[in-house]
Amino acid sequence: LLFLLTVPIHAEYDISPDSIRRHIAVLASDSLEGRQVGEPGELKAARYITSVFRQAGLSPRGDDGSYLQSFEFTKRIEPDSACRLTVNGVTLRLGDEFEPLDQSADAEFRFDEVIPVGYGITVSDKGYDDYEGLDIAGKAVLIKRYSPDDTTSGIEWDRYAAITDKVLNAIEHQAAGVFIYTPADYDDTLIRLGVTHVSARPIPIIWLRRSAMEKLRFDPAAPPAFQAEGWVQMQRIRDTAYNVVGYLPGETDTTIILGAHYDHLGWGGPTSLYRGKERQIHHGADDNASGTAALLELARHYAAHQPPVHHSMLFIAFTGEEAGLLGSSHFARHMTVDSSKVLMMVNMDMIGRLREQEKGLAVFGTGTCTEFKAYFDTLTSPGLKLGFKESGTGPSDHTAFYNQEIPVLHLFTGAHEDYHKPSDVIDKIDFEGIVTVAGLVERIVDHFDRTGGPLTFQRTRDEGGGKRRRAFSVTLGIMPDYIAEIRGLRVDGVTPDKPAERAGVQKGDVIIRIGRFAIDDIYTYMNALGKFRKGDTATIVVERQGDTLSLPAVFE
Repeated sequence: LLFLLTVPIHAEYDISPDSIRRHIAVLASDSLEGRQVGEPGELKAARYITSVFRQAGLSPRGDDGSYLQSFEFTKRIEPDSACRLTVNGVTLRLGDEFEPLDQSADAEFRFDEVIPVGYGITVSDKGYDDYEGLDIAGKAVLIKRYSPDDTTSGIEWDRYAAITDKVLNAIEHQAAGVFIYTPADYDDTLIRLGVTHVSARPIPIIWLRRSAMEKLRFDPAAPPAFQAEGWVQMQRIRDTAYNVVGYLPGETDTTIILGAHYDHLGWGGPTSLYRGKERQIHHGADDNASGTAALLELARHYAAHQPPVHHSMLFIAFTGEEAGLLGSSHFARHMTVDSSKVLMMVNMDMIGRLREQEKGLAVFGTGTCTEFKAYFDTLTSPGLKLGFKESGTGPSDHTAFYNQEIPVLHLFTGAHEDYHKPSDVIDKIDFEGIVTVAGLVERIVDHFDRTGGPLTFQRTRDEGGGKRRRAFSVTLGIMPDYIAEIRGLRVDGVTPDKPAERAGVQKGDVIIRIGRFAIDDIYTYMNALGKFRKGDTATIVVERQGDTLSLPAVFE
């Protein structure tokens, strides 16, 4: 695989479909294996991007005079190979027959009695409790996954079916350990958590695979109590990832940032929507080799731009977007330019399917500064259908800059059936459409480069769109920090006129409790959020600069 381009840079450089194609052919190739953060393919992609920035003549703005800005992250949590489990005197094999979960405590244990508790669900206001009449204090429990097949009880079972909810309920009932298993009619797989901070619970938590249930001759419809002993030790595997940062000096040191994420899903993982049995590379041609290709070509265009741009320009290829905006969040907190002099940030994520999108090109963030409105209210582009959205937040890298009160724009050609699947391949890319989108970015950047004056940041009321997001029946209106390795959930941003803001929650607060639910990490936060409905009230307890505050909130 060659990482150096052979096309010469001329005094005036025009972006072409062929140049876009060549970038995507490299980034979405099998040899890069899906560019997953922390994997060799990601580093190959970073080196390729570096070669383009260098050849274009951009100055390095990473670490120590390089183009690479590195940061460490927890790549995964996995059991130590020495973990062991014996049930009724039968030794089970790690991985094949049992597996401690990411939330498990490190512990050596011996349980004389592990008590089956059905689904392990308690719904107090409906009079339902799988623990009723059972003395499980100091003992371990065996919990069935999912929920009862019952539509007559009036219970919304999905609110109680998550493993996190069942573990927390077991702890409330003073269980000393949790074993889980899968009912006979369900797929016996568990998707391990992605790159996200997870707080360990105070007890061992172990999944008994179906092969273990069969080996032990346990009837999944009515499993018996049993004895268990063993040892659990979880390892946090750390790794290093790399943003790629190139700088083009202008007449002033005020900076316009253009960005796109270059990572994807590798061979799949927790957010893959592929359901085939054989592992396959997730090429990510649209998500987001398309935006990265446009970024590289825009870097070449502006490096050859005559006359030179007025504002300086920073071109950033982010990594770790698919794992929770890792790279952009790191850069936004550790900028390699003066953050007070960043004029605006433009993000390109999934811009490769223009011709098949009836709605055309979505431009998010038009409400993030007052000067955007006048410009976009009059912007026309013959042959290109444009849809403007005011929101400055969403599941992509611009959100990290919006949270730093920087005006942002996010360009997106729309979701499609190949999203997060191996079928997101180069053959389905609209190269001419990417050139069109890049041309619109040029128009936008050139306009605000010429105007020369500052932009007035403003927060937007509505939530962002774009890629798929998990839906809840209520909203609190915060942007959470998924990866901060702290006890609680740090708030990266607060949406105007939403319950959190009305309650007084501020950016930088650490939420440690919502109502009766302790918040240790993003999973306990999501579990708590799933328990509320519109109109419910709860006290949000936050830590703020050494103080603990109780803030009353009403969900909507």
